[in-house]
Amino acid sequence: MKWLITLCLMSQFYLATAVMAAPCVSATFDRPLPGATDVVSFVTDVPSVQFPAFWQQGHIGEFSYKIFSNAEGVLRPTGPAQDWSIEISCDGPTQACDLGPEGAPTEDALRIASILGQCLIHADIDKTDFMPPAEPAPVSTPEDVADVIDVQATPNPAPKLSCGLFIINEATDEAVMQRLLVMAGSDPGPVDGFLGPRTFRAMDNFVVDSGWATSVDEVIILLDKLLCEHAE
Repeated sequence: MKWLITLCLMSQFYLATAVMAAPCVSATFDRPLPGATDVVSFVTDVPSVQFPAFWQQGHIGEFSYKIFSNAEGVLRPTGPAQDWSIEISCDGPTQACDLGPEGAPTEDALRIASILGQCLIHADIDKTDFMPPAEPAPVSTPEDVADVIDVQATPNPAPKLSCGLFIINEATDEAVMQRLLVMAGSDPGPVDGFLGPRTFRAMDNFVVDSGWATSVDEVIILLDKLLCEHAE
């Protein structure tokens, strides 16, 4: 007798599900929900309103779900810190689902619950449907465009004039000083890096009592500054 009641109820279930497409987990709910983990499928010997013939439970992302062959389901959080649920109720003939949130579910939870409802009324569900939507590309505002235009329109500063040490390529400091003396209009003799009377006389035009004690580096700095001031 029990077997006969079960057979009759099962036949009523198949007649009811014939009016709508099979769920994405198959008519017997033995196919795992796409993208779900820890999936377990159940078959009830004596179906009832509380326990339909077939149902499935598992985890999808950070949520736990249960879906039933009477086109109903529930989504809950897995974390103990959250206290909410979303009841799912779908209608086969109209192919529409209602969501009944309790507590404060997140927007992502409502999105997942809506996809579970789609699974219950048709089979076109893929695991990618449960993935978070891609972030939209940032849209440039008129202010952003103006900033770009301003940056592009700003002229580059004029390069400094080449002068003094920037255009000298001598091997020693002494030769560098002699080259600067030439550029300043003095005659130090050959630019050979050797200091002689002519070099000292040329240095006298810029320093007092030049001689072997005179700092070559200081003369170079003095001449470089002088030449570049006249070049500006």
